[in-house]
Amino acid sequence: MTDEQPGFFAPGRSEGAYLPFRGRMTWRRLLTRLVLCAIMLVAVDALVAATATSQASFERDYRLPRTMPTADIADYADAIDASARSVAGGPVVLFLGASPTWGHRTKDAANTFPYAFRSAAASAGVDVRAFNLASNGQFVGDYLVIARRLAPDAEAVYVQLTYHTFNRAARGEAAIRYPELPKVLGVTLSSDDAALLRLSGSDTGLLAQGESWLGRYWRLWRARDAIDRALLGGRPRDALERLAARAAGDEVTSDEDVTGDGFAAFDSLEPEQQMMAVAAYAEDSSFDIEPADSEVRALDRLAALLEQGEVPAVFYMAPLNRELIRSYELIDEALYARNVEILRRVVEARGATFIDYNSGPVRFGPGLFADISHTTDAGGRVFGAALWNDTSATVTAVAR
Repeated sequence: MTDEQPGFFAPGRSEGAYLPFRGRMTWRRLLTRLVLCAIMLVAVDALVAATATSQASFERDYRLPRTMPTADIADYADAIDASARSVAGGPVVLFLGASPTWGHRTKDAANTFPYAFRSAAASAGVDVRAFNLASNGQFVGDYLVIARRLAPDAEAVYVQLTYHTFNRAARGEAAIRYPELPKVLGVTLSSDDAALLRLSGSDTGLLAQGESWLGRYWRLWRARDAIDRALLGGRPRDALERLAARAAGDEVTSDEDVTGDGFAAFDSLEPEQQMMAVAAYAEDSSFDIEPADSEVRALDRLAALLEQGEVPAVFYMAPLNRELIRSYELIDEALYARNVEILRRVVEARGATFIDYNSGPVRFGPGLFADISHTTDAGGRVFGAALWNDTSATVTAVAR
């Protein structure tokens, strides 16, 4: 092959001449680009920080978002840390729980159990700083992770137990509802805890610790799930699945949807709506709690953690619409009593208080419930006040 007939493209060795902006890539040019990138990242982080939920918002009637609650829980935990360090205000009381405490059917967050409890305490002249850490679907395993992070901040911890989460068949193989919680909250779990909660190395290992470190110092990384929720309504994969379902003509619901009966009481529903709710509930109502079940073992570890930290604790069964349950014979009362007795023994062996609001005389009528296991706004206010009246000594003892 001759020079007059080249067979391939062969530029000269001055590759730098083909770079953007012309000229070679010198150290000065490289450093300038790196500085510009750093400035952009800092500016984006500042923008994310400016649009984040303020400390003041966390202090008053706050509850985690219905969708992707763990996207916001790290900021909430930091706000609780700051509140606990402050000398102003009364005792910090943390509420752990699932949908009944979160307020699945409660319109106004002020009427959820924690803040109704706080209002009742205020009426009695006791200043309580209450924080609602519940979110829909949580298991006791989720409570355990949250408590490992935040129990040192608390003067008292209230733990709502959901009867049906102790049904292993209904729960499946899951032992924690939000497996990302340890890395989001920066909690290092022991190998025993990780095994109990069935978490893999990616949830608790070096990678998880690295993600936790990034979340602490890089705001954009920390807020990535919240940004996905704001832009896509959820995680990208879930958003794509919903888009594909809509394209196929399938009906799509989201976590933001409340059931079609709105916030109405059960008695106001159409008969067919009532039967649908009853049938769905009855499917998971007959079971025996096994002491070796992961949920019971997690309960024991949570009670032990609070005992070791000398944090006064109240464990209570979420209130159920008992008159409705009796009318439809949804739960065998003797079976329920045996199951709850197992939970009582676990909790009281660790020196904590245990209350079952579903035994003895009926204290909460059907008009206070929006369905079988969730209260209306009025029901939340009544129950929060009852919880204060029944356990005020737990808080007043540390408030002195």
